[in-house]
Amino acid sequence: MLAVWSTSILVACSGTRLTGSHRETTLQSTSVEICATPVIPVLHGSFSIDPWFDDPLSMSELAAQSSMRYAPDDFPAPGPLKGLIERILVSEGVPGDIGALPWIESEYYIGDYSSAGAAGPWQFMRGTAQFFDLEMTEDVDERYSWVESTRAAARYLRYLYGMFGNWQLAIAAYNCGEGVVQDALRSGGCRFGEIELPGETDAFVPRFAAAVEAYRQVELDTEGLSIVMVPPSLDLRILAVETGIPIDTLVYYNRCYLKEIIPPYREEWELIAPSDRAGLVFETAWSMERSRYLVRYGDTWSDLSASFGVDTQDLMTANVGTELTAGSWLVLPETGRNPVNASASDRPGYFQYTVRSGDTLSEIAATVGVSSSEVAVWNDILPGDRIYPGQVLVLRGAPIEDQEDSTIEILTGGGRITHTVEQGDTLWDLSIRYSVSIEQIMQLNSMEDAMLSIGRVIVIRPE
Repeated sequence: MLAVWSTSILVACSGTRLTGSHRETTLQSTSVEICATPVIPVLHGSFSIDPWFDDPLSMSELAAQSSMRYAPDDFPAPGPLKGLIERILVSEGVPGDIGALPWIESEYYIGDYSSAGAAGPWQFMRGTAQFFDLEMTEDVDERYSWVESTRAAARYLRYLYGMFGNWQLAIAAYNCGEGVVQDALRSGGCRFGEIELPGETDAFVPRFAAAVEAYRQVELDTEGLSIVMVPPSLDLRILAVETGIPIDTLVYYNRCYLKEIIPPYREEWELIAPSDRAGLVFETAWSMERSRYLVRYGDTWSDLSASFGVDTQDLMTANVGTELTAGSWLVLPETGRNPVNASASDRPGYFQYTVRSGDTLSEIAATVGVSSSEVAVWNDILPGDRIYPGQVLVLRGAPIEDQEDSTIEILTGGGRITHTVEQGDTLWDLSIRYSVSIEQIMQLNSMEDAMLSIGRVIVIRPE
C-alpha cells in the first residue's frame, strides 16, 4: 500500500491516530490518517476531475479535439510513482487526475529543463517556485523533488481553481498564466472555448483531457513508494549500499538532492524509498555513519564502486593510504553524475560553454547575440550571480569558435608539482596558491568542469 503525508511524520501506519498538530483531515471523500509509528499516513479513496470538467464540454469531447493521442502503454513513469503522485495531489485537495499534467509538461522526466528556464516534472519557473517556497540552492532544488514540486503544483492549481471556479480555466492558466486568462475573460466570454487564448493554450487543455483519459487506464504497480524522514548530511550512496536499494533507484526518486547528499541544515528531510524498505531506510538512516562507509569482509573496490555509482579509480584516489580491510572506513568522492539540467545542452540549438578566467556573463552573452538576462534564464541563475572559471554554461546559438582548440600556455620550471585535493579546495584557490591559471590545471588533468574530488592527486605543473 502506498503512503504519503502532508504534515510531518513518516512511515507506514499501524494504528493510533495522533492528536494535537497531527490529526485526521478530510478532503472531499478522502481521509488522511496520521499514525503514531514512524512510517507514513495512508490515504483512502480519491475523487475524479469530471464534476468540474464537464461544463461546457465533457472530458471526452475535449479529448477528441486534441492534436496528440495518448495511450496507457505509453505512460512514461514507473507505476509506483503514479500512485505516489496521486496521493500527494489528493492530500492537497485537488483531483488525482491532475497527475496527467506532467505527462504533457515534461514526459515525467525528473530532470527536464526547458529552454525558457522551467524545471522539473511540473515545469516550475524560478519565480513561481520561490512564491511557493520551493528551496533552490547549490545542494537542493525542490523543483526536481517529486514530493515538494507536486505539493506546490497542487497548491497552485487549487489557487487557480479558486480564482476561476472552473478546472478548464485553471489548467489553461497553468499553461499561459493567470493574467492572460483574466485579460481574456474581460474581453468577453466566461468559459474555455468562449474566450480568446494563445494558440498553445487552446491546444494544451484538450491535450490534457486526452492525457487524463489514458492516465486513468494506467495500472498501478503492486510495489509502492513511501516518504521517509532522514537526517541531514546523509550520503544517499552509502544509504543505498547499507539498505540494498540500487543507487540508480534511490537517486531517481530523490534527484532534488543535487550532490546525492542530504543538505547539512534542517533537522530532517524527506526521502522517497520503496515501501518494502521504508522501515529499514528509516532505521538505517538515523543509526548509520552518515558520510563514511564501514568496510565489510569480502568488499572489493570494484563491487563497492558499482554499488556507490562512482568510478573505481575515483573511489581509490579518495581513499589513498586506506587498506580495504574489514573495519576500515571509506569516504566517497563527489558524484560524477551530470546535474539534472545538463541535458538542456543536448537540445537542438544549444551547446555548452566552459567559463574562462576573466569572462563575464554579459561578455559571454554578447558572443551569441543575447542579453546576460537570457543566459541567466537558460542556466537557472540570476543575472547578478558570480560565474567562475571552469563553470559550464548552456548557451543557445552558434557554438563559440575554437574554444576546444584554444591553445593554453602551460607554465613549467621548478620540477613537477602535484596537489592532493582537500576539503574546501577550489580551482581558484589552487591557481592563486601555485601562481598558475585555472585553465592550465584543467588541461593538465583532463578536467571537463571545475569539480574537485577530495583525495584526488592533480598535476599543477608538469616536469
